[in-house]
Amino acid sequence: CVPAFTGDNGGATHRGVTAETIKIAYYEPKPDPQTDALLQISGAYDAPDDTWAAYQAYLAIYEEALETYGRDIELVRLKGTGSATDAVAARADAIRADELGVFAVLNGPSQTKAFAEELAARDILCIGTCLIAQPRQFYLDNLPYIWNGNPSPDQTSIHTQEIIETQLVGKPAEYAGDEELRDQERSFALLTYDTPEGDFTPAWDGFKARLEDAGIELAAHVSYFLDLATAPSDARTVVTRLKDSGATTVIFSGDPFMPIYFTQEATAQGYFPEWLLSGTVLADTAVFARQYDQEQWAHAFGYSALPARTPQEEGAAYKLHDWWYGEAPPTENNYGIVEGVVDTLMTGIHVAGPDLTPESFQAALYSLPVPEQGPLGLRLTVSYGDHGIWDGEDPNGLDDATIVWWDPDAVGEDETGAEGPGMYRLVDGGRRYLPGEWPTDPLPLFDEEGTVTVYDSTPAELLPPREYDPPAGAPTASG
Repeated sequence: CVPAFTGDNGGATHRGVTAETIKIAYYEPKPDPQTDALLQISGAYDAPDDTWAAYQAYLAIYEEALETYGRDIELVRLKGTGSATDAVAARADAIRADELGVFAVLNGPSQTKAFAEELAARDILCIGTCLIAQPRQFYLDNLPYIWNGNPSPDQTSIHTQEIIETQLVGKPAEYAGDEELRDQERSFALLTYDTPEGDFTPAWDGFKARLEDAGIELAAHVSYFLDLATAPSDARTVVTRLKDSGATTVIFSGDPFMPIYFTQEATAQGYFPEWLLSGTVLADTAVFARQYDQEQWAHAFGYSALPARTPQEEGAAYKLHDWWYGEAPPTENNYGIVEGVVDTLMTGIHVAGPDLTPESFQAALYSLPVPEQGPLGLRLTVSYGDHGIWDGEDPNGLDDATIVWWDPDAVGEDETGAEGPGMYRLVDGGRRYLPGEWPTDPLPLFDEEGTVTVYDSTPAELLPPREYDPPAGAPTASG
């Protein structure tokens, strides 16, 4: 909490900030017919206008509830002109953001670092999914401008390395689908996403170096490009290389679409390894995993950063919107992501004080205390700065993770509410671990006892300490 503000806010403290307004741009990706079609098939698609409405709705809640020091949030729409990997278009879009005179941009073309780099060079913050899979040093080099609530690839690889060291290495590949592989001591192949420009190569090189330092040699490292037009033939090449490597266990860190093709092709080639999740993007959701070859994915397990699932109507982002407006969020699927981005932006503004600059925004996020964990260990640990969790300064948000495995026979609702077979089971109810805290005793993988797919009701430690009546500015306020 901060005291209610009165007095002079300092006026124009930074570009995009005046005495009356803080100008923020929302980056809207250019539609991609192939990707959108796959999202629509899975039920995970949200229309651009609905997502725009969700950002407006959540910003209105936070603007009313938090202190903005006499300034109103002015949200403008920045429509992307290129694909998520188009670096030239990304830089042009960042220049357009500069011309709009904004303080910050929400999200960006996430598969190239060009957008975030260009914004940072122009003293503009980029908050949310501005880019993915860049090493922590990239964020440190671009302080105080890029704020991604997700862990960096360095951090996901540290978690994965610890899982491999404490649970897997030196043991038979007992969870593989092929009996011949199950009798072998585990050997690992790394399967990663990259761009033609090699944007993510430093992250994967760092992961390989960590594994090698721990005495874990890779049988192969195969990178792929996400091109849905050539996905079947690309998958054939990738799986052939994986199979020829003799690896019993494929460490997968990539996108949620290509496993559709990888798993189909692996079955076609008679290759049934263990699939180890290691910081994927949405491949650890039921809505996508149901689309994978189930004979393959029945042998998938590993790292997940996602929180334990609760009934949709009891989720924090859903409840916030319903509490304020008396209705469901404008989007069916991504409202949680939207609310998370808005929370980072508005918390930074709230704590930064009236002298709003990128430096005071960084100081605000760094000053936030580390959340206390509950008895079930389900609460997400999100922190920025140096809190003794990582080695040195941490400009990324989420710190902990849990272990999941795929049960093709479990029946329940996926993240869109669709009932059907195939669910991720959270080991030990979804208990989360910080780096250095992964247990050395064997985790009960592929054992239903103690697992949860979706909690029937939200555990007490995930509920707010008390219920509040909506304030006067909310549509649901009484009187």
